[in-house]
Amino acid sequence: MNSLSSPLDRPASIPVLRRLLAAKALSLPEVEAMELQVRRELPWKTWLDRGLLSLGVVLILAGIGYFFAHNWNHLTDMDKLGLAGGAVLVSLVGATWAGLDRFPGKTLLLAASALVGVFIAVFGQVYQTGADTYELFTAWALLIFPWVALGRFMPLWIFWIGLLNLALGFYWPVYPLFGDYESWTIFRHETISLLLLNGIALLLLEVAGRWPISWLDRGWSTLILLTATLIPASVETIGEILNSWDKYISGHSAFLACALYAAFVVGLGFYYSRLRYSLPALAIITLNTCTVLTFLTIRILDFDQPDLHAGIWLLGGIVVLAIFGGGVFFLRTQRLAHQKT
Repeated sequence: MNSLSSPLDRPASIPVLRRLLAAKALSLPEVEAMELQVRRELPWKTWLDRGLLSLGVVLILAGIGYFFAHNWNHLTDMDKLGLAGGAVLVSLVGATWAGLDRFPGKTLLLAASALVGVFIAVFGQVYQTGADTYELFTAWALLIFPWVALGRFMPLWIFWIGLLNLALGFYWPVYPLFGDYESWTIFRHETISLLLLNGIALLLLEVAGRWPISWLDRGWSTLILLTATLIPASVETIGEILNSWDKYISGHSAFLACALYAAFVVGLGFYYSRLRYSLPALAIITLNTCTVLTFLTIRILDFDQPDLHAGIWLLGGIVVLAIFGGGVFFLRTQRLAHQKT
């Protein structure tokens, strides 16, 4: 009697479904439908086990940071560098021992990547390199990129993209690309750069999701990248509305920003409602759009005038309620339409 269990007797999981897709045993629509079912029925013990493991890693990382902060004056330079580098090495050895194809090993690899930042910070303080903040985050991202590429772990990729966001965010206030700019121009460049970075990452994730990659997740990671893309887009649009709406010279930029933002959210809404349905993604898009429309209402009704009539407050409240009510109605309509298909 064969003691090895058949692959068909094993519990369903997303990596197994992706392997079946790669073997052309299932079609892409079938895999996507099964993934939704697997996510709904994922055992709570798995979530609890992974959640507690992740919490433990976070607490250990916080403890290491607190150790350096509390004992900084009592450690020699070699002690600081040795402990920081040793923590990275121990985490990396633990990840290799646990197996980079298993969740504990991937989590330890993520911890090692985070500890590289601790080592860079300690190195910068010991030798007083004078590096700018954006240079530290850029070096951090470059150093851990091989681990990110080899780890095949979606949280590690999100962590790496977060480092790029921080590096880009700290770059513009320090070294503008084409010279010295005023704060408003730097704000524009910063928001547009973050929008492009996160938008490209979201686009690559959606394109790569069509391929049979077992570790690629388009659930929570898509929502994070979508939020990271919409936030700079909405902040830039709101900034244009509040800063440039009533200026004769630059007023056209506010109208252009509103038009581009409208086209952007309509395109995203069409994609996540027709091409790849996702109610959480639609909720994020709707909330973001309602927020921008609220600030547009504030600008049109001129709430910054000194003597604001009570009727303006009443009208503004009614318009805001209508905006968010329309958003809820839109989400409900999309959910019912998807249930009928």
